[in-house]
Amino acid sequence: MWPKPRLAASALAALALGGCGSAWAHGIAGATASIWTAPHHLLTSPLSLAALIGLALVLFGIREPASFIAAALAGAAATLATALLPQLPGVLAPAGVVVIGLAAVAAWKPSTGFAFVLAVLAGLAAGSAAELEQARWQELAGIGITVLVAAFWLLASAENLSHSARLQPVLPLARRVLGSWITAIGLLLGALAVLGRHA
Repeated sequence: MWPKPRLAASALAALALGGCGSAWAHGIAGATASIWTAPHHLLTSPLSLAALIGLALVLFGIREPASFIAAALAGAAATLATALLPQLPGVLAPAGVVVIGLAAVAAWKPSTGFAFVLAVLAGLAAGSAAELEQARWQELAGIGITVLVAAFWLLASAENLSHSARLQPVLPLARRVLGSWITAIGLLLGALAVLGRHA
């Protein structure tokens, strides 16, 4: 197996278990307790995961150094979205996921420039969906690093799969099916967010 996805997966697991700083959480009797970390918020958010998986589907087979640049842009955008969360519209995350999912369903092969734009969009969606309000610098760093590592692992794994001769007949259909699921997740959670505001 290609070592890059394995190394990135190990780093992602370490981030998820060890954490990159305490997140906003409340303990018993009003005390603040560090029960969650920034990576946990991101990795337990369906929209965040959908945004990153959708990015890998759209940029399927992208090679280095473009894949690393895309992952770094996604991480930076996620950090920015987390820092500006109170000012961002609540539908940003589901809307971004829907756009990325539709691009995967259409089997669009973007140019390098558009690939970087989609990476920024995925990072914004993932960061805002993590819902780390009033995050400190530890949480911001944790979100950025987690998104970078996760995106790079997904992109490296997708590139690895793109070289498999055995999977070539089913890969286009699999990408479209997964893209339709991601689109459905974005539409469903977006509708719930809009209805929740008007309730």
